Amino acid sequence: MADPRDLEKLLTSVPMTRRTLLQRAAILGASVPVFGSLLAACGEDEEDGDTEDEAADDTEDEEEPAADEEEEDDEAAEDEEPEEEDEGDDEEAAEGDGQQGGEMIVLGHHEIASISPDDVGPTVHWVVITNIHDGLLAVDEMYELENELASDYEISDDGMEYTFYLEEGVLFHDGEDFNAEDVVYTYEFHMDEENATILGSDFASIDSVEAVDDFTVLVTLANPDASFLRRAAVVMIWPEHHHSEIGEEAYKSDAIGTGPFMVEEYSPAEMARLAAFEDHWRGRPYLDYFTERIVPEGSVRTLQVQSGEADSMVWPPVIDDDQMLLEEEGLTSYVTASVAMNHFPLNNQSEILGETAVRQAMMWAIDRQQVIDDVFLGAAAIANTNIAPTLTQWYNDDVQKYEYDPEQAEQLLEEAGWVMGDDGVRERDGTPLSFTCTVITGDQARLPEAETVQQYLADVGINMEIEEAPLATIQEGQRDGSIDASLYNWTYGGTNGEPDGSNTLHSEARNNWNLFQNEEVDALLQEGLELTDEDERAEVYGEIQAIVAEQAPMLLMMYWDWHNHFTERIRGLPEGEIASGSNLYRKAREWWIEE
Repeated sequence: MADPRDLEKLLTSVPMTRRTLLQRAAILGASVPVFGSLLAACGEDEEDGDTEDEAADDTEDEEEPAADEEEEDDEAAEDEEPEEEDEGDDEEAAEGDGQQGGEMIVLGHHEIASISPDDVGPTVHWVVITNIHDGLLAVDEMYELENELASDYEISDDGMEYTFYLEEGVLFHDGEDFNAEDVVYTYEFHMDEENATILGSDFASIDSVEAVDDFTVLVTLANPDASFLRRAAVVMIWPEHHHSEIGEEAYKSDAIGTGPFMVEEYSPAEMARLAAFEDHWRGRPYLDYFTERIVPEGSVRTLQVQSGEADSMVWPPVIDDDQMLLEEEGLTSYVTASVAMNHFPLNNQSEILGETAVRQAMMWAIDRQQVIDDVFLGAAAIANTNIAPTLTQWYNDDVQKYEYDPEQAEQLLEEAGWVMGDDGVRERDGTPLSFTCTVITGDQARLPEAETVQQYLADVGINMEIEEAPLATIQEGQRDGSIDASLYNWTYGGTNGEPDGSNTLHSEARNNWNLFQNEEVDALLQEGLELTDEDERAEVYGEIQAIVAEQAPMLLMMYWDWHNHFTERIRGLPEGEIASGSNLYRKAREWWIEE
């Protein structure tokens, strides 16, 4: 039987990249000032995602993610003694040198289509949702797992039971008490397949969830799940009394959480303005307001940060502007390695894109390094697999790689019966080799990438039309199969440092953007969750990467270097390197404005 301490170490561990080693060395020794440019220390390897990667990673993108979480020490306090507080205040409450007041403005690039935790994937959603809500646990900007609404937790010897001890005295924004029933409600809502939640796959291993008492929750698994703490336990909690009354659809625009900020004004296409929650359980945040505005044009976002009209961009502009801002005096800048893959999701159920030879031919036809050099000025690493190379513990470099070889692409298409037509577009049995890529409206960073790839594909006889639409429209079309392809950043394993990609690669996943169906991958995903030995898990995820690389269900493009910039009036930011720029925004409660 596995030692529960070893199991917990596995579940809470993060990949020890060179970046992580430097970060931990900094914790033990002198910290490095962050004012100015902080360049990634882990070679050329996000969320957002994503979380897009975040996402958020993210976090969208990615997820990011969309991206995901934060907590613990107030790094702004440095070595000084904190200001005297009430005995009952949490040690993480805003303290030290901070000044109360003011409004911080951050900028996103597309609509904030929802403020519900189930829609946390896109980075633009993530930075708002994560400041409204809390989870039992959280993952911070160093990919470290931390306690949040759970003050502590225990894992049974067999790893099948998780007992969470909840913070007491926590209020929702409407003044109602938070307790174990809210956790049970949230988990059971996600577990109910009829609700078809986006995050439902993160709860698939749970057999039952029980409120032992008002502040103790017991989660019992049906199957071992090595991803449980970093996937399900970080999901943010709904208030049962409000969510059950109005339903998830209405909650998407009427959210009430336990987070440091509460919704004051919300217009999906324009902005979300959050006001400080006076009774937040960790102490009132310094900022009076945290506001995200939607500015689709990257150049305008850059100008607003330069002029001080805005304080940060949660989504980067064009790379030229990012690199210019790195040299700008008076900005605090971070550069991190993305774990959200920049890629073209493809509808694997369509007549044309469902053909493996066509997808492989497209991979051979694109000079991805040239795209990186020309469009992103070299600030990215080629994506050979669905796991980012910065996650060295899980990354498999021994996979099918697609060097630029248009002759190989043409040969594959010829062998598959696609013959060049007089108009330069191949056809087979009267069907032209043509599809439409729908990009996010106003996406100045990725539209040039789509146009460059369009030309590479045209050179081998593939016609890719380009259209624009809001992200919510695109993802709805991806789920129902009415959209051929798109272009954005998302994680297929790697969110929060966890290699499991079930929520995007499994055949039944709600976010299976490619409608990719592969029984072997489904089985391997399940096996990876049930293993507790890190080396055995790495072998399984290595097999998944090999299949994804060979099948090419999406056009794997690159992993960006991720840039985050803050005006000098924003104080309380980390002093040293960070691992996730998107996760950093969860610390807005610790920041203050100094004019």
